[in-house]
Amino acid sequence: MRKILENILRWVENVVVGFSIVGVVFMVVIVFYQVIARYLFNRPPKWTEEIALVTMIWVAMLGAGIGLKNDIHMRVEVFMSVFPKKIQRLVEIAIMVLIGYFGFQMTRYTVMMVQRLPNRLAATGISVAWMYVPIAICGVLIIMCALLKILEQIASLKEGRKR
Repeated sequence: MRKILENILRWVENVVVGFSIVGVVFMVVIVFYQVIARYLFNRPPKWTEEIALVTMIWVAMLGAGIGLKNDIHMRVEVFMSVFPKKIQRLVEIAIMVLIGYFGFQMTRYTVMMVQRLPNRLAATGISVAWMYVPIAICGVLIIMCALLKILEQIASLKEGRKR
């Protein structure tokens, strides 16, 4: 199961990186167009700000979901180094369970909120749900990455017993 999850997350990570590159370039182009239209033609388009915002949310949330896999999240390791390796692994498992639970709740409440939001963005008419869907996807990615980390810690615990 661990290998399957690793392969899925590797594929998702490649997709997210590609999407993020395209998304950032797209945001730069849109914001550049907005600045040119505002200062040269004195007619800024209303839709550019909303589209750039939605794109930024997608890029940030998808990146945050994959960030856990690569350990680029914030953590405090001052106390962990004091404990023996086995305790460190058990604490890491407990932390990943809590992070996975957070991802589950994040997904759950985002889905509930999206179901209750009939609103549309003012300038573009796009459903507000498009701003919240990446949060739910991020939650699912957090759950998957936390599960992978838990499986890795359990495997390292088993290896420690064999030695």
